[in-house]
Amino acid sequence: MFKTILAATAATLLTAPVAAHADDSRAFSHEGVNYSYTTEQKGKVTVIDGATSAGVPFRLYVKGGRVTGTYNNRYVSFTTAEAAKLGLGE
Repeated sequence: MFKTILAATAATLLTAPVAAHADDSRAFSHEGVNYSYTTEQKGKVTVIDGATSAGVPFRLYVKGGRVTGTYNNRYVSFTTAEAAKLGLGE
């Protein structure tokens, strides 16, 4: 279930346009939880850094078809295809 929640969140993040600068902050809500984050392009890697309204931190690294990083200080790893299968952010 944890992976499903995280993948749903990532799907929403991944479908949003990626900002070129880290100071461009964004926000969205999913199932009653507010997420605020920044994105930064570092070469071929997109870094998504943020927190939920409850203070849960996350930092995701998107490269190619893979997402790795941490959510609530727990390591996560999944494919962008797994996140896209949830059909969120459309």
